Parts: sequence; structure tokens; C-alpha cells
Amino acid sequence: MNWTYILCALTLILYITVAVFWLIRSIIDTVDDRRQAKENAAWEAEKKRLEREKTERDKEYHEARMKELNLK
Repeated sequence: MNWTYILCALTLILYITVAVFWLIRSIIDTVDDRRQAKENAAWEAEKKRLEREKTERDKEYHEARMKELNLK
């Protein structure tokens, strides 16, 4: 065996290792992105629901306050 063959083999092994790492990292990132998108969608839905409930409570409070002021 000569040095050229050894260096070529090491370079090929390094390239394959980097390619496999990149492939695995891409798959993991894709899965994480989808999970994060689902969590964000659920959070946004909950946030909208809470905002609607707060708006309804504020409206009821305002109406009750106006009735109270009109009675005085």
C-alpha cells in the first residue's frame, strides 16, 4: 500500500461520515420543525380562545357597569 491509497481512503471515509451526519441532522431538524409547528398551532389556538373569553368578560363587565351607572 502506498500513501496515496491511504490518503484517498481516509478522505473518502471523511466525506462519507460528513454526508451521513448531514443526512441524519436534516432528518432530525425536519422532525423537530414539524413538532414545533404543531405546538405553535396549539398555542395560537389557545391564545385566541383566551382572548375571546377575556373580550366577552370585558364586554359583560362594561355592560353591567353601564347599567349600574344608569340606575344611579
